[in-house]
Amino acid sequence: MQRFQVNDFEPAGWLPNGHFQTVFASLLMPVPIPPYRREILDLPDGDIIAADWVDGDKNNPLLVLIHGMEGNSESRYARLIMNECLSRSWTGVVLHMRSCGGLINRLRNYYHAGFYQDIEYFLDKLLPSRGWAGTTYLAGISLGGSQVVHYLAKGQASEHVKAAAMISSPMDLRASADFMSRGLSRHYVMKFQKSLVAKYHLKREIINDAELGRKLTAAQNFWDLDNAATAPLHGFRDAEHYYAEMSAKTCLKDIQVPALYLASRDDPFVPEKSMPKGKHQTGFLQSLLTERGGHVGFVNHYGKSWMLPTVFKYFSLIESQ
Repeated sequence: MQRFQVNDFEPAGWLPNGHFQTVFASLLMPVPIPPYRREILDLPDGDIIAADWVDGDKNNPLLVLIHGMEGNSESRYARLIMNECLSRSWTGVVLHMRSCGGLINRLRNYYHAGFYQDIEYFLDKLLPSRGWAGTTYLAGISLGGSQVVHYLAKGQASEHVKAAAMISSPMDLRASADFMSRGLSRHYVMKFQKSLVAKYHLKREIINDAELGRKLTAAQNFWDLDNAATAPLHGFRDAEHYYAEMSAKTCLKDIQVPALYLASRDDPFVPEKSMPKGKHQTGFLQSLLTERGGHVGFVNHYGKSWMLPTVFKYFSLIESQ
């Protein structure tokens, strides 16, 4: 497969490190909300998730986006990508993880980094049942990219997906959990903790585990969060077991469609040592690492996203081959 080449990223000088890049891109970058059409999807196990669509020309590709931890279709990266779909007359959909997008799910579980079954149902079963046979691209942001890797390795991706992209995604969960237990990165964990605690209270009767709620409220890092909630709600012994079983690095070699891994070496969520490169690459996976850019940042000196045109350029390259 032709190697993907792109112009070097020139980061905004007024965003001097990965934290500034991360915060500006996630909280301050002006991006309008697309005209979404919401659909509530009933899942085979009786649960529900939300899918927010932007409608394009049916003869053009479909882009399926999996958001990051506690993200949704209004996250700025989702707005950017879906607005770009509209500008190209593509159809786009943000497929929400369970409990996300303002829709509280029916079952005790939430989601985790290796939970790809909803992506699998949507791409392998639901879309074909609706007669969709066009070109489909798949993109995952942060934790969503980890789920995408699991799907690419374990689902029927070669039959249903032309190419995929994973942006700022953790491939080694233990490495990221350790990394985010130090320095300024701890502040991001507290943001996630507050969101998960709020959801716990909304689902308290369904979860029916007061001890879980207390542990979640007292959590100080990802190890605490995953020991408190992720592991017990999803059948893992503890966080260590979850990290060992569900880190995407374990199945990178099994990816069977062209895939791009895009990340920055100064990402405050993902340590550089855990990013796939060199021997971790396969004939299907290409890694593109920038020196700066933060976590899903990649803001250039014009205040625009460099990630956005880069991902679509990659999809265009695959389409032309």
